[in-house]
Amino acid sequence: MDKYFELMILGSIFLLGSCFSTVSSMENPLELHHDETITVLFSDSSTMQDEKAYYDALLELKNHYPTEMPFLLIIDADERDAIRYFNIEHFPTMLVITGDHEDLRMEGILSKDEILGHLVEVYRLESEAMINTHLAFNHTYKTPLSYDQ
Repeated sequence: MDKYFELMILGSIFLLGSCFSTVSSMENPLELHHDETITVLFSDSSTMQDEKAYYDALLELKNHYPTEMPFLLIIDADERDAIRYFNIEHFPTMLVITGDHEDLRMEGILSKDEILGHLVEVYRLESEAMINTHLAFNHTYKTPLSYDQ
């Protein structure tokens, strides 16, 4: 009887041990070079209408600065490792990342002009009359993070 009890306890320990999160030991799922800049849009396909302004802003920038735009990566809400690593809590969320440093984080529903203003500044692009926007650094802009752990 004691052997069955010991086996049950050991089995429980192994089973419960696999439930602990491995966030702290997780590596950056994007595997960027230390000087490479990338734009990442975390998207939820069930709320695509909320992301329209992000796509419109990116297309407008791409049309006006075709050679100066960093690579764009769209990550779906199903990509749990990336969402956990970058601490994504709201959709849509856009990050501009250079290596392991977060240059910009925009979360939630924003206007196209707000998104353009933030991206023009973080990409250090020449502001044109066509992209005439007042930079709205309100509650939507968060302090950049660093993912060095």
